[in-house]
Amino acid sequence: MIFLRVLAVFIFIVSVSAQANVDEGQSAYEAGDYLSAFNLFTQAAENGDSKGQFLLGECYFNGRGVPQDFSLAVKWYTASADQEFVQAQERLGNLYLFGKFIPRDAELGAIWFSRAAKQGNVEAALIAGGLYFEGKEVKKNIPKALDAYRYAAETGNVDAQEIMGYIYFSGLLGEPDFTQALVWYERVALSNRIYPQYALGWMYQNGKGAAKDLSRSADFYEAAAKQGHAGASAAIGFIYANGNGREKDAVLAAEYFQKAAVAGESSAYKALAWAYYEGKGVAKNVKEAFKWFSKAAENDDTESKFLVGYFLLNGLGTSKNAGEAARWLESAADSGHTAAHEILGELYLFGEDGIPVDYARAAKWYEEPAQSGNAYAQYLMGHLYSEDSASMKNLGEAMKWFKLAANQGELKAQGRLAWMYFEGLGADKDLIEAYFWSNLSATASTGSERKELEELRSYIGSQLSPDELKRAQQKTRAWRAN
Repeated sequence: MIFLRVLAVFIFIVSVSAQANVDEGQSAYEAGDYLSAFNLFTQAAENGDSKGQFLLGECYFNGRGVPQDFSLAVKWYTASADQEFVQAQERLGNLYLFGKFIPRDAELGAIWFSRAAKQGNVEAALIAGGLYFEGKEVKKNIPKALDAYRYAAETGNVDAQEIMGYIYFSGLLGEPDFTQALVWYERVALSNRIYPQYALGWMYQNGKGAAKDLSRSADFYEAAAKQGHAGASAAIGFIYANGNGREKDAVLAAEYFQKAAVAGESSAYKALAWAYYEGKGVAKNVKEAFKWFSKAAENDDTESKFLVGYFLLNGLGTSKNAGEAARWLESAADSGHTAAHEILGELYLFGEDGIPVDYARAAKWYEEPAQSGNAYAQYLMGHLYSEDSASMKNLGEAMKWFKLAANQGELKAQGRLAWMYFEGLGADKDLIEAYFWSNLSATASTGSERKELEELRSYIGSQLSPDELKRAQQKTRAWRAN
């Protein structure tokens, strides 16, 4: 026990002595007496004083009181840093990272910055976080970046807090953690950081990390939009347009769509185009509508491709150009737009300036809506396969499509079936079927078509026996009942 007490007293005396040497050394250094400072720092350093070791490293590094020697400077910086003297750790981080005075070792530099960060050195925390986050100087390591940024974030550093939020929001650790993202972004949003405001708007809009709150979502979106965030401008525009989180306001919606679109936010292009086309919140302007639908189409929006084609075909807001219209309509059709298929079918069926009649191409575009159950498209498919001038003429195919359309009540198809069964085209001649279809179509047709079908029905009826006529009329009743 006596020995331990003596040892403790000895250590205390050495510590006090070392501290005294450091204090005296600093006074001498400031007075320009570098040799005395060097000797005093040496005594303190050899007695294990971490600050003395750092200051001795400074003497060697700067050549004050001793010839400049970077190796010995690093030796004493390291001794000090190993005792968690934060200035030494930061100095080693810089030396190894930049490699100006010693061989470069960015990984070792990052380690020393990280150790300094743990002691609350904000600048070191930001450097270490940046190194591991960007992965340019050292191997990318998001967990290490997060640890480093956390030390700075918890001291209130807004930059670090924003990056913390981004790491959690973007799922850089594997999966997004919206709860943590919300915590950090809400700390930052009060400092008017634009991306956190936008992200908070999205989270409250979608109930991610917190209960859905459309009013709060709108607050954050609008705050970001007022600072020029294009995505937020589009988002708040949709909120004003739809009345979710704000009262409907077509004028404000159009203003925000305009800001977003002009800034290159593609999600606003079509919305702004519709505003101009319908005159909602802005004066109606078909030319502007065409301009913004074109922007959306170029950004691969299917509906906008169709509308650009439609505008070009009809000369709305631009000069008529059937060839260019066809190009956009085909692109829309290839993306699954049904109406584009129908217009293309009609375009090639009847032709247009610069677009010759082409039954094969018409059939190509009518087939999709026909297969999907569109009765008129089915009728037109039958028409294309039945035309004498068509290289694709196939009466069996024509009969198939006419039947599909006729069974859905398409009058023109019913009339064509009546003639085909009467003439035996595409199927065996069948006067009962011919009477049945002519009876159905004549009943609902009008004008000259009705007169022709009534005459056909009367003639066919005259060729049937009473029993056959009865059966044909019973079939008509049964079809209409269903």
